Amino acid sequence: MKLEVVAQKLGLSFEHGVPSGQIRGYNYDVVNVSIDTFVKVPMMTFVFERTLTKEETKTIQKAVGMQQIRIESVGLNNNAVIIMFRHGIKNSDKHQAFLEKIADAFKELGLKSLNHCPFCGNEDTDSIRVIKGSVIKVHDACAKSFYQELTARVEEEEKSNDNMGKSLVFAVLGAVVGMIPTFVSIVFFQYMFALLYALIPLASFYGYKYGKAPKKSWVPIAVSVISLILVLALHFWLYNAIAVEEGVTLSYAMGIEEFSSAFYSDLMTSLLFLAIGIWISWRQMYKQTTGAIKKSFSGLNK
Repeated sequence: MKLEVVAQKLGLSFEHGVPSGQIRGYNYDVVNVSIDTFVKVPMMTFVFERTLTKEETKTIQKAVGMQQIRIESVGLNNNAVIIMFRHGIKNSDKHQAFLEKIADAFKELGLKSLNHCPFCGNEDTDSIRVIKGSVIKVHDACAKSFYQELTARVEEEEKSNDNMGKSLVFAVLGAVVGMIPTFVSIVFFQYMFALLYALIPLASFYGYKYGKAPKKSWVPIAVSVISLILVLALHFWLYNAIAVEEGVTLSYAMGIEEFSSAFYSDLMTSLLFLAIGIWISWRQMYKQTTGAIKKSFSGLNK
């Protein structure tokens, strides 16, 4: 849903491209939050002046109810909470009561909305930035300085190849481990599950991370290629094993129409399921790369 429509439905102000409101002294913004690889839904973000503790997070979760909250870092570390709309996106009495219940929990915890520059701590702000979808008061000089420092660190990391060989080895090992559930489901249950294929690139990516090499923008592509190679290797190995079991070579078996038809059919299914798996896991991988970090803070450099 477009944020302009959300602002109209809830009667919120709409400045800097963000619907903003207030409940009992607590400011909140409505941001589109990813719940899947390509699916976003509007949620409320409350940004506080300090880091939320685990106990405070539990108290807020209790006030919200069954819907899972998310903790985000907006200017400061783990200082924001993202909450789903419980009663739909409409300005109803139930929605208002829900907001008041949340605000009461904030007040109990002694929380305050962020009203100072998160980069220096001073209140005499002179500019506005949209950070991760939330409108934040800042000093223009502080925001630009922070972005320049962040960019310098990211660019330095992008140039580094420290631990690259080790990370690529771990990426291959991770993909092998991630492929085990798929192997078991095919060999022992004769089923192929698309969701299991998502574990292959994800496990490969976390294997790469374990090696502590820089998480460059091309890493998701690299682990996708590694996953593709291993899936193809598994497919050829399985069909070669079937041919050997029948006492013939794979090349001979491919001359049999029934065998070759099954070979190509399963190959297409494997590639399709791997593509779905990469699609499912792509955002989870990409958001941790240096390119994604630079993009998420690009609004600071205005």
